[in-house]
Amino acid sequence: MNLSRTSAPAEPVWQDKGLDFEPTDIEDARRVLDAESLAQFDVAPLVSSARWKTLRRLSLPTDRALTGHAIDWLTGLPPKLRPENLSVRFPRIVNALAEVWEEPDRCHAALARLLGEERKGREGFPQAVLQELVALQRWTQLF
Repeated sequence: MNLSRTSAPAEPVWQDKGLDFEPTDIEDARRVLDAESLAQFDVAPLVSSARWKTLRRLSLPTDRALTGHAIDWLTGLPPKLRPENLSVRFPRIVNALAEVWEEPDRCHAALARLLGEERKGREGFPQAVLQELVALQRWTQLF
């Protein structure tokens, strides 16, 4: 009985050919991520407002209207704390806050970024919206 094979065994299906990577160090990677991050609450501090408009992600339907999750979040807040001006003017921010509200670290970070000084090059929020954001931040610090 001859057990030798005449052809090479096939490569397992799960093996891929690998990915191409560019060698870099942690500091370079961090610098790039800090400068190019366009996450929901991140801002590019050194970019002019005109340039910012070209960098902003495309609008989504949830940018213009509150999601069901956001509405549930709003109705769960004490009536005097509900950010009505923020909901009307910036529903995308309300949607994003609703998503992170139950995660204290992410929620604190999101509110800090929205209210922080690193928002250079941005117009800032109308006073009524700013007051609502500050009230939400104070409320989260109670827990």
